[in-house]
Amino acid sequence: MSLEELRARFTELFEKALAKVPEARTWNKFYQFVIEGQEFYVEISGGRLDIKEGRHPSPIATLSMTRDVLARILSGELDAMRAFMARQMTITGNVFDTVNLKKIIDAGLGRA
Repeated sequence: MSLEELRARFTELFEKALAKVPEARTWNKFYQFVIEGQEFYVEISGGRLDIKEGRHPSPIATLSMTRDVLARILSGELDAMRAFMARQMTITGNVFDTVNLKKIIDAGLGRA
């Protein structure tokens, strides 16, 4: 997925999730992703979600995985927790706070 495709998919999920996760409007969170050498971060701030290329200086957590795993998580084909438990995704930093990102994805997919 290109950065623009990722931005569109994450934004779509975030907008769908806001009704079920209204507290996300008050978050100020940064999640770093490393996908097969490509680095970007998801910024949730001011009631909006954005994706920025590169490395954030102090992300809450860093999530590393393949493009395929990320695509399957964002499509709902693979649960993020299962990917983590199966070691298809690694998380460093505040692992517990990544549950908030999972909430957004699940709510956006209609699972919450």
